[in-house]
Amino acid sequence: GCDSSLNLTSQKATDAVDGIFRSLRDIARVRMHMKQFNSIHNPGSNTHQASASYKPLLKQVVEEICNPDRPDPVDIEHISSGLTDLLKTGFSMFMKVNRPHPGDHPLLIIFMVGGVSVPEVKMVKDLVATRKPGTQ
Repeated sequence: GCDSSLNLTSQKATDAVDGIFRSLRDIARVRMHMKQFNSIHNPGSNTHQASASYKPLLKQVVEEICNPDRPDPVDIEHISSGLTDLLKTGFSMFMKVNRPHPGDHPLLIIFMVGGVSVPEVKMVKDLVATRKPGTQ
């Protein structure tokens, strides 16, 4: 809301910081409802505090998509499109129909709100190359 530091007031700075923290609280509230991707921090155990680790959300999602055991992803939802998918969704109420797995497709498009950094792109490329060769 300021074009220069001369126009910066205490109220404008407070409003900007409040907006940032409001956004962070909203993100935390959404992540609380997730079953699998609700945290990027593993605190370790009481006896081994040094074993605490950080695992980025993007890495968790790509590992789940490229998981060779292929369980149904809990927090990744397939959205039906087209008549064929709509019919499969309708029949799934009456019989067991497997949802498509994101790793089934040879082309994977990941859209990140806010963008990604170069190291994140490299991480995704390396993970896909080692866990799911042949996938772009």
